[in-house]
Amino acid sequence: MDVRLFRRRLLAWGREHRRSFPWRETDDPWRVLVAEVLLQRSRGKTVAKVFEELFRRWPDAAALSRARESSILSVIRSLGLVRRAPALRAMARDVDRRGGVPADTEELLALPGVGRYAANATLVVAFGQRAPVVDGVTARVYRRYLGLASDLPASTDAELWRKVDEATPRGSAREWNWAVLDLASEICLPSRPRCGDCPLVEQCAYGSQVA
Repeated sequence: MDVRLFRRRLLAWGREHRRSFPWRETDDPWRVLVAEVLLQRSRGKTVAKVFEELFRRWPDAAALSRARESSILSVIRSLGLVRRAPALRAMARDVDRRGGVPADTEELLALPGVGRYAANATLVVAFGQRAPVVDGVTARVYRRYLGLASDLPASTDAELWRKVDEATPRGSAREWNWAVLDLASEICLPSRPRCGDCPLVEQCAYGSQVA
């Protein structure tokens, strides 16, 4: 893998095609963390409406920690996240008790409802740290580009995480991960990917065979 070319082309594409979401317009760690938890298994456009309503009602962790579970559920129900209402409130209580969102992987993972993806994404977006961010969506880009054949879930694929860690650039991890997400959502689709419009097609193990 020519890492430099991979980074250069994808970052350039990402700057030109970056999607706009409310959690991309803030560096507030609490808002970023909540967004990453809500985004698991949910589309960005759907989450955006819920995100804005959630913070309109409860603008910070302290406010959400005092909310009724039924009230939280009424806001997030459209995402199909019924079980996350109690987790969100418990997470808010922990963050409020700590005095803020921790900037440490293990401490983030100790929060209710926070897995490896949400923890690393929060470190990258809110704190400017470099960390691999992998879920089923971003895994599609990496596996196709690198020609990785695996039936493992993205969350447990050690080789995939290692490759993503190698590819993630220092100093621009936030922009990099947004670019991967945007490419996966707009170009590298699950079925009928738009390889002809992809900036990586010439180097992509998958795209070079079908384009």
